Amino acid sequence: MAGVKAVITSDIGPKLAGLIQTIEHPAPLFGVINEYLLQAHRARFKQQVSPDGVAWQALSPRYAKTKRRNADKILTFRGFLQGTLRGQYDDKGLEFGTNSQYGAIHQFGGDIKRKANQRDLYFRQGKDGSVGNRFVKKKKSNFVQTVNVGPYTIRIPARPWLGTSKADEATILQKTQRYLQNAVAARNAL
Repeated sequence: MAGVKAVITSDIGPKLAGLIQTIEHPAPLFGVINEYLLQAHRARFKQQVSPDGVAWQALSPRYAKTKRRNADKILTFRGFLQGTLRGQYDDKGLEFGTNSQYGAIHQFGGDIKRKANQRDLYFRQGKDGSVGNRFVKKKKSNFVQTVNVGPYTIRIPARPWLGTSKADEATILQKTQRYLQNAVAARNAL
């Protein structure tokens, strides 16, 4: 009977078993990938671009006019959205994203429907009895006016911020190859 037979010698057996163990327990590799994804997404927030490198749609002129904090940044008011990026990983895989409710509407776009309501508007009344036309904080106010606000819709455009680009995928592949090469080298050193 013709055939081929492979014999694993005693010194390569443990090395091969260790490599297989590394591949069967890839949680450390997923940790490396998670860290890369965090860095890539932070860079995108600074550049204000989608994973494909497309600039995020500009803020509406009306909102841009009133936005005081981080006025020049899109998807950043206090930095909460960027701060919600998380990765969870184990030997079965890596899940990367956000648990933020408003993360999805910024990613895919959509409408926010607001119900009719009443609001108190705070003003500063001068000594002559005139009321200014600028809102002030409640603690600085000495004049309150209650108003009815009808229902309205806020349209949020899609600004894809979560995901990977072709370059990210190539980097992740390189990191995976390097991880496996290092695992092989470590096993060969034993």
